[in-house]
Amino acid sequence: MQINQYSASNLRGLKFFTLMPAPHVNVIVGENNAGKTTMLEGIYYCSSLKSFRSCSTDNLIMLSEKKLQLSLKSTKINENNLISIEKKLNSVNSAKINDKKATVKDIMLATPVIALTFGTENAVTQSADYRRGLLDWGAFHVEPSYLSLYKQYMKMLKQRNNLLKSTPTDSLQFWTEKLAATGSQLDDKRRQYFTLLSEQYSNYINLIESYSDDVYDDIKNTLISYYKGWDSELGLAEALSNSFTKDSAIKYTSVGPHRGDILLTKDNREIKSISSMSTQIILSLLIVLSQSEVFHVKHGFRPIILIDDILFGIDDKNLKLVINLLLDSKAQSFVSAPDLYKDKIRSLDKDSKEVRLYEIHNGVIKEESE
Repeated sequence: MQINQYSASNLRGLKFFTLMPAPHVNVIVGENNAGKTTMLEGIYYCSSLKSFRSCSTDNLIMLSEKKLQLSLKSTKINENNLISIEKKLNSVNSAKINDKKATVKDIMLATPVIALTFGTENAVTQSADYRRGLLDWGAFHVEPSYLSLYKQYMKMLKQRNNLLKSTPTDSLQFWTEKLAATGSQLDDKRRQYFTLLSEQYSNYINLIESYSDDVYDDIKNTLISYYKGWDSELGLAEALSNSFTKDSAIKYTSVGPHRGDILLTKDNREIKSISSMSTQIILSLLIVLSQSEVFHVKHGFRPIILIDDILFGIDDKNLKLVINLLLDSKAQSFVSAPDLYKDKIRSLDKDSKEVRLYEIHNGVIKEESE
C-alpha cells in the first residue's frame, strides 16, 4: 500500500500542508514541538479515527479553529482510495471513502497502519497492553471477524468483573462459562497469528545477520514467545475455576486473554532488564516489520508504518540498521526524528536515494534537498 498524497488543514500547529510522499522511507525532522509527531498522528487518524497520543481527538484541532480536515490519496494493488476526514470541536467525526460515508471498521480496512511510538518507552519496555494491541491488530487484519470476537470477550469480562464486585449469584457462573468459551476462541486466533508472526521474526533475524557480523548479540539472540494470559498447561475454564478465590478477593478477573503478552527473552531472562535502549528499539522495529510481512502474505500488499521518535537513544550502528531494515521491508514508512539526525540519515542514504527528508520549521513543511 502507498499513500500518494497527504493533506491537512488546522492539524494542531500546522495550518495547511500537502505532501507527495516517497514510496518507501519518509523521514520528518525538526526541533522539539515543531509538529513531527502531529504529522504522523494525522495519518494514524485517517486509519482509526483516533490518536495514538491523546485521548481527546479535539486536541488535534488547531487552537482558535473549529474544525480539522484530513485527506489521504492511497493505492493498494489496483485499488485507489480517497480517505476524507472532518472533525469538528465537540462533535463526532465525518469519515468518507471515495465520497461515501465510512465506519471505523471501513477506515481500518481501507488504510491499515501500524504505529510505533518511542521516546522514553518502546515495545519492549511498555506494558503488556501495548503488545497485546499488536497481537489484536494483526489478528484482525488476518481475519476481520476477530474484532467482533474481541468485543464480545471484553463485554463478558466487564460483566464478570461487575459481578465479582457485588454479592455472588448464579449469574457469575453463567458469565464465567461464557467468558471461558469466548476467551478460548480468542486465544486460538491470537495463537494462530503469533505463529505467523514468529516465523517472519525469525526471517528478519536471519536477514540482519546477513547484513554484517557487526550486529549486537542481544538482537540476534532474542527470542519471542506467546503468553496467553494464564497457565499454559490449563484450559481457560479450569484457570478461571482455580483463580476464583483470588478473583473474589481482588474483585476482578486475573486470568484470561486480557492478560496475554508477547514475551521477549534472551537466555531465559527478560530482555528489557539486560539490554540497552538501542537494542530495544531494534527489537521493537523487528516485531512491527514482522507484522508487516504477515500482512503482506495474507493480502498481497503491506500496511503503512508510522514510527515516532525512533532515534531517541539509538547509536550510530543501530541507526544504519534501522535505515537498512526500513528500506528492505518494502513498506512505505513515515519516521519522525530530531533535526540533528538529518545529515546522518542523508549520508546513510547517499547511494540508494530512497529516503525522502522533510523538515518542519515554524509550522512550514518543506522537502529537504541534498
